[in-house]
Amino acid sequence: MEDMLLTVKDLSIKWQKDEKTIRKYIDEGVVKTCKGVPGVRFQPKHIAELEGVELDRFSPLERRKMQQRIDELEAIVKLQNEQLRKIAALGTESMMVLQKVI
Repeated sequence: MEDMLLTVKDLSIKWQKDEKTIRKYIDEGVVKTCKGVPGVRFQPKHIAELEGVELDRFSPLERRKMQQRIDELEAIVKLQNEQLRKIAALGTESMMVLQKVI
């Protein structure tokens, strides 16, 4: 039921506003309508966002997996930065040795 698009009448009942008021909100750009569907319809997610309901883009499992991946990538970046510092130090050391030889 939550995935069903809302009509002007549905939204007017939900918000306890007159249908004219809902149409005024549409004209003012406060509420966005769905494109490519017959009649005037609204996405329930869009309405929930307007109502200030916090919508999670990811499930807790997806969020946990993403956080683990972020942690892995941060560890890799840290190791690479350490390796680059060592390479830069070797380069500097090599230049100093060459200058002594010449």
